[in-house]
Amino acid sequence: MTRLLSGMAVALCLALPVPAYADAINNLSIITIPDPDVVPQSASAPCIICATTQAHNPVGFGYNNFNSTGNTSSFNLFSSNITGSFASGDDVTVTPYTSGQLRTFLQSVGDLSLTFAVAVDINTTGAKSEFLELFQLINLDGDPGERIIFDLRNVALPGINNGNGAADYLITGFDLSSVDVGDRLLFRAQWSGAVDGGESFYLVPQVVPGPIVGAGLPGLILACGGLLALARRRRRTQ
Repeated sequence: MTRLLSGMAVALCLALPVPAYADAINNLSIITIPDPDVVPQSASAPCIICATTQAHNPVGFGYNNFNSTGNTSSFNLFSSNITGSFASGDDVTVTPYTSGQLRTFLQSVGDLSLTFAVAVDINTTGAKSEFLELFQLINLDGDPGERIIFDLRNVALPGINNGNGAADYLITGFDLSSVDVGDRLLFRAQWSGAVDGGESFYLVPQVVPGPIVGAGLPGLILACGGLLALARRRRRTQ
């Protein structure tokens, strides 16, 4: 009898539907920015979630205007292609970007690989308690179970260059080359431990890839060199 029940249990388990795919989890990396002048917020083109009036977005490229006076200790914000101030947790009234729109921007600045990073500018106090719970790129037109296409989770991010003006970190590993042109996309930032003004997130085209195991000092030198080159190019265009 015991063997019969065990056999039935196994058969039932095997008969259950198993999803073919699952949302991507922790497939992004994050690095500190060694030089605060490398990715200045004055060159934040485009900003996607922005707590500053210095957003330099292309025409028709909107953002979530995140207004924080230091009274918000946590937030769950989504990007928007129509600029406005959207409440924490609002993923309904925001307007998604399209993959084609992001591709057009990246290609317009010479990023033919369609890879990019997201710069993070942190406001903090001496507490340095900021914690990134989630940063995601969500494909609203993806199949159920695989709509989160890029994801980073649970990273403590003490501010390095306090105040608005220069990015502290880069989230790397985004790649749109396999995303359909018409797909609708939302960025999501979920944060806790905020103790000062708002945080800003903006796109940085064709940043060096995420950290490679074993790259060591040569990889760091390459990363710094690529960021400095990007800064010089942006200074010439301002």
